[in-house]
Amino acid sequence: MRANLANIAKFVVRQGLSQRQRMRTNLALEVARTGTRLAFIDAPVLGQPFADEAQSALSAMVLGRQVKAQIRGRAQDGIDEVEVVEQHGHVVNVELVRRGLAWRDYFDAQAQPDREQYQAALLEAQRARQGLWLQDRVEAPRDFRARIEQYTRWWLLAATGLAGLTLLGLVFSIYDKQIAAWIERQDQITKESAEAYHRARMKAEAEQAKRDRTREIANREMDRLAAERRRRELA
Repeated sequence: MRANLANIAKFVVRQGLSQRQRMRTNLALEVARTGTRLAFIDAPVLGQPFADEAQSALSAMVLGRQVKAQIRGRAQDGIDEVEVVEQHGHVVNVELVRRGLAWRDYFDAQAQPDREQYQAALLEAQRARQGLWLQDRVEAPRDFRARIEQYTRWWLLAATGLAGLTLLGLVFSIYDKQIAAWIERQDQITKESAEAYHRARMKAEAEQAKRDRTREIANREMDRLAAERRRRELA
């Protein structure tokens, strides 16, 4: 994200641009709150060192002042990129680079004089250890954004994986409860079947014992009658 004018009020555009430029510039500034950008520079983003200082410096240079905005190109996302020139002729974009509050963006469409101007401002800030260059390790905003985007992607992947594992665990938990309930039911059925079999066997054994006793009594009675008959025959 290049230096964004979203937090800056409308500029008052001085005369001197062609009518077509003024129309485009005014249109760009009318929609400044939705993303008109400063051309040729890459400023620190939220969460990066000197992001607040860059925004404060930009606001101090343009808010409530009469400046000239010149459209220098259009980004791939369709947002106009402008250079802002103060009344005394200083280019705000270059001044931010000179103060070490923005990185020179290597823009292919930039003309040679402009490239030299921005490069000179960058070297001046580096030699004076201004702003960003006070740090032992300076990270370009584009690298910072790439790192944050990569971290965010990994975080989302991890969160998605964790959510998937949680859902899988929940499914397993539900099925585990169902399986446990089924096993418990099968155990209960087995127990009831065993008890029913035991009762049936005991009943069958009792009936068999009763039949055996009846048969034994009948046999003794038959033996008694046979013995009595033999005694009568002998008498």
